[in-house]
Amino acid sequence: MKINQSLKKTIDELIETKQINMNIADMFLSVFPYEDIINKSYINNCLKDGKTEKEAILAALLNYFQIPVDDEESVQILNKYVMDNLESCDPKDYLDNPYVSKVKPKQLNKKGYELSYLKYAPYQLFAKDEIIANSYPYEELYRLGYFKEEFNYLALLKNNEIWMSVNPNEINTMKPYINNAHGNVLVLGLGMGYVSYMMSLKEDVISVTVIEKDINIINLYKENIEPLLKTKKIKIIHEDAFRYFDNPHKYDYIFADIWHNPEDGISLYLQFEDIAKRDNLKIEYWLEPSLKAMKRRCLLTILEEYYMGYSEKDYRYAKNPMDQTINYLYKYIKDKEINSLDELKKLLD
Repeated sequence: MKINQSLKKTIDELIETKQINMNIADMFLSVFPYEDIINKSYINNCLKDGKTEKEAILAALLNYFQIPVDDEESVQILNKYVMDNLESCDPKDYLDNPYVSKVKPKQLNKKGYELSYLKYAPYQLFAKDEIIANSYPYEELYRLGYFKEEFNYLALLKNNEIWMSVNPNEINTMKPYINNAHGNVLVLGLGMGYVSYMMSLKEDVISVTVIEKDINIINLYKENIEPLLKTKKIKIIHEDAFRYFDNPHKYDYIFADIWHNPEDGISLYLQFEDIAKRDNLKIEYWLEPSLKAMKRRCLLTILEEYYMGYSEKDYRYAKNPMDQTINYLYKYIKDKEINSLDELKKLLD
């Protein structure tokens, strides 16, 4: 790889933005599990003092992160990355969903799996929708939400840990792919059957074939969820998604969702990209904006390491899954020459 020295300042600035993106993500991952960082009593007291809800939430976050209110740069970053896209959510938007209104949990304990309700406390923050990953300089802006009253959502637990759920984030981030589904649809990954069911409700969807490798998930779905949905369009095949690409061209729309989050999905996403390129397929992927953003972070790490003197021998071994992804991407760009800002943007876009 060879990069024109004149681009170093630009790459340094992009790496700084990447670090802000990662810091913001880490900050809010530390906030989401806790109910008491922003509570109803605190919000009500702030409202009495003349603050808006957003101002009260910002004040609570500044206090939690121990950021002084006069730290203008940090406050500006929080506003841009989070507060500008923060929204109060209406429970009715989710409770009236065709899947949510039909599927109710019952006592179940099948090989460590359990269907249950989990909750968001009033004003507890959560990722409401997909990030807004903008173009150059590639800021990753977050769309968070909260409910003013306690809100319950359906989840599948595995050994008392959240395995899958049908929460507002799942419902919102699935909308684009449900809208795009048409004809004979192939869905890679069953989950709790949410996306396949919602696709099956569309008049322009003829059939939905679902590939799922975990027989326990299939049995749980067939015994506890499928009878409540009463659809004849869905067919489930017990198979590994990567082994099923024997005749993918018979499908009009292919959707992949076999990961829990971008962190555990990035390597699978890259493998699917190779398959799509090899077989001339169009595949859409759950959380693709976040997956692309993570891929971009890895590419920026490689560019940063170029200036640190790294060479091909430094990409032979991996200490963790992210190293594996970086090493995987390095083989695609190791022979590139980047001589202009346009060429740099082309790589990162």
